Amino acid sequence: MCPYCEGTDFAKDGIRTTKHGSVQLFRCTFCERRFTPLTTKHRTYPMRVIVETLSRYNRLHPLPQVLTGIRKKFGVRIPTSTARNWIKEFASYLPFLRLRDAARRSECSAHHAIFEHRLLHGQVYDFKYHRTKTDLLLTTHRKNEQLVPLQTYLDSIPESCPHELFLKETPRASQAKNVFEIGNVRITERHDNAAVESARFALQAVAKNKLRHEVLQEFMLVNDSATVAVEVPIVLKHADVHHFRKQLSFDVPLPFKQGDVYTGHIDIVQIRNGQVHILDYKPDAKHTKPIEQLMIYALALSRLARMRLFHFRCAWFDDRDYYEFYPLHVVHKRKGNETDER
Repeated sequence: MCPYCEGTDFAKDGIRTTKHGSVQLFRCTFCERRFTPLTTKHRTYPMRVIVETLSRYNRLHPLPQVLTGIRKKFGVRIPTSTARNWIKEFASYLPFLRLRDAARRSECSAHHAIFEHRLLHGQVYDFKYHRTKTDLLLTTHRKNEQLVPLQTYLDSIPESCPHELFLKETPRASQAKNVFEIGNVRITERHDNAAVESARFALQAVAKNKLRHEVLQEFMLVNDSATVAVEVPIVLKHADVHHFRKQLSFDVPLPFKQGDVYTGHIDIVQIRNGQVHILDYKPDAKHTKPIEQLMIYALALSRLARMRLFHFRCAWFDDRDYYEFYPLHVVHKRKGNETDER
């Protein structure tokens, strides 16, 4: 938000150099004044230092170790009192703080709480899975108990992922266009969603646009209380579509034939209120509608994790807008068939 006119339409407009690095500047398209984000204004340290300090702390490292790592990487000495003030000041962006003590008491050490595996699928994808957070969410919230199969799938990825399929000339989920009938699908728009707040905060640390996904994924995985995995690989096969059509009588109009495969990588997977949330970060969320992409993700993850589609929600977002829908409403059952979805 512009601090002068409270406008919400603005764009990046250069940087300001400080003794510790660069700070992103923005220009409001309404009043045409330049400003720095409110969270960084008048700060000595650049946001990339602040964000990394917070993230390292929520990766379960002791604060002295965090500050030693920050000094080695950025060449700056952060006083312990300053770091503690950041943790307190930005606590609203760090809901994982509520789980941190329980996470540190778990059997996983700081080095094993988050599993990371690099996937060489034509491009490089860094699959990350927060094992400790997943355990806590599944065992401390009764609503989430039914989502244990998701954990089983995430655990299996390093060994079971069919890497060869990602190296072939197979269609990507993001390439599917105008497949599903969405005229009657309810898309809920939100502006106060936690993912939007995370994006608004974390992306202040990004100087290059190509790093937006990477920085945001890391921040949400480490600091929020719902994100359990990022860059999750999925495969949707002809047999899966056949199952939805023939066994469940769903209207899945994907043009599949024997041997066809869709592949993709889900940006963000969350566990919230007894459901699996599939999120895709889109820098211009207001002017895009990736229904097909998200639907393929949901259909594939439903089959891979052996879970009902009923348990999934899909959403896309940026640092201003969040749009959500139920995938089950997109592939509603064909009329005249009352088969239960399993």
